[in-house]
Amino acid sequence: GGMHAAAQVTPRVVESRTRHMCHMKRVGDVRVRRRCAVASSPGDAPRDADADSSVSLLEFYSGSGMMRRALANAVSGSTPRRVVRGIGAIDNSQVANAVYEANFPEDQPVRRNVEHLTTDFLEKLGDADVWTASPPCQPYTRKGLEKHGEDARALSFIHLLQLFPELAPGKKPHRILVENVVGFETSATRDLLVNTLLPGYDVREFVGVSPSDIGVPNTRPRYYLLAKRKGLGFVDTTKPFQSGENVNGTPDNSTNAGLNRGTNKEKENAKPLGAYLDPKLTKNELDALTVPFSVTGKYWRWLDVVTPGSTTCQCFTGGYGKTPFGGSVLAVDPRGFVDGENCSEQHGGGSRFRLTRAPPRGALRYFAPKEIAAVHGLNEDWILPETLTRRQLYFTLGNSISVQVVETLMRWLMEDAVTR
Repeated sequence: GGMHAAAQVTPRVVESRTRHMCHMKRVGDVRVRRRCAVASSPGDAPRDADADSSVSLLEFYSGSGMMRRALANAVSGSTPRRVVRGIGAIDNSQVANAVYEANFPEDQPVRRNVEHLTTDFLEKLGDADVWTASPPCQPYTRKGLEKHGEDARALSFIHLLQLFPELAPGKKPHRILVENVVGFETSATRDLLVNTLLPGYDVREFVGVSPSDIGVPNTRPRYYLLAKRKGLGFVDTTKPFQSGENVNGTPDNSTNAGLNRGTNKEKENAKPLGAYLDPKLTKNELDALTVPFSVTGKYWRWLDVVTPGSTTCQCFTGGYGKTPFGGSVLAVDPRGFVDGENCSEQHGGGSRFRLTRAPPRGALRYFAPKEIAAVHGLNEDWILPETLTRRQLYFTLGNSISVQVVETLMRWLMEDAVTR
């Protein structure tokens, strides 16, 4: 019954770089100049992230902007209240960029391939307190056959790591957060990342940390690396997701980089999925979300079925709605369906079911994009542009992050052992 999430993650697709290239380069340069003019205006705040009311952020593989939302959530509770100031957001997906622009209209993302960035370009963006990166995860998934650094899709991140030592010391960030799939921790790219940072940074890593560790009814185990400039200091006594055990249940022998493993246990206090469902969906919208008979008739054995009462659901991937392995589907009227002869409960609890026969027509529906966004920690005010199709929204949400997990990690990253 349990799912190996790393096997089924559908990663971000980097779009063809020839299309739009020349036009976007011109547009991109204008945007960067415009943003630099804003970023270096005289009234701008000094760089110290702690004394300052704003935190400057540079996002690589920025996606739909959920890293930024997580950081904003993490710092909004501090005194004095701090806001996030975006100095650059770089991503090659037009779909993800459309969601980013809708939610942060003051900062248009630059559509560009990371492997074409230069130190000059990065230094012109201005000084960043925080860098975030969710590099393409295909090379590290089983679907990507674990080619790791030999895979062309890993090259853009390797290029960024090669630029890093060449940056002027003042242009390097105070803090860094990198997210990837489980499996990245065994890759040569991870070793390069840690070795690039260790001379000037303290590094902590988390493997297998999932929203289910913090009471969210969704499994999305991921790898995270947090780094901060030497001298700031991590407060290890308040480190989140401390389990003391690794995934195999043996005592955790931390590396000198501070490897930490998620508990991967569903929390008893997980909210049921019903809390994330949209009660305002119209009959037409619900009909459009019905899992078609062409899918249920053929793939019913593989569908992961949940109910509003379930306290866990499968990881949503970019292939949701397209592949039967892309995430859980919802029993429209669970009474008499999941407790009848149609379903058997999966191991591991949390009320996840497997079908024992092809279900009647109309018995199952997909989660709406807004509901997946809610599970990922986005509230009502998060905009999913109406110009995008449901397929495109599933794609960008499936390739995104858990805001709740990253917010928890960001809060810890922003907390320093030394107050300067």
